[in-house]
Amino acid sequence: MRLPLLFATLTLIFSTAGLAGEEFQAGKFHQQNCTGCHDSNIYTRKKRRIDSLPRLASQVRMCDANLGKKLFETEIQSLTDYLNENYYHFDK
Repeated sequence: MRLPLLFATLTLIFSTAGLAGEEFQAGKFHQQNCTGCHDSNIYTRKKRRIDSLPRLASQVRMCDANLGKKLFETEIQSLTDYLNENYYHFDK
């Protein structure tokens, strides 16, 4: 009886190990998930709401929650850095 449970557990561990080892690609994530709601004009408009790096990170967290993606903190930071480097150019 325990052998099927052990087999199922090991299968799950090894099948998700590749997912954990994949590197998060902020640009790809942005293209696939963020541009469905808006284009890049939102980042470059004159009266944008985001006026600092902490606000940008907060907005990324809010979008993550709205999309239900459940990004890890390192992925939130990577996406924030991507947006800052490509659009906002806030000092770090």
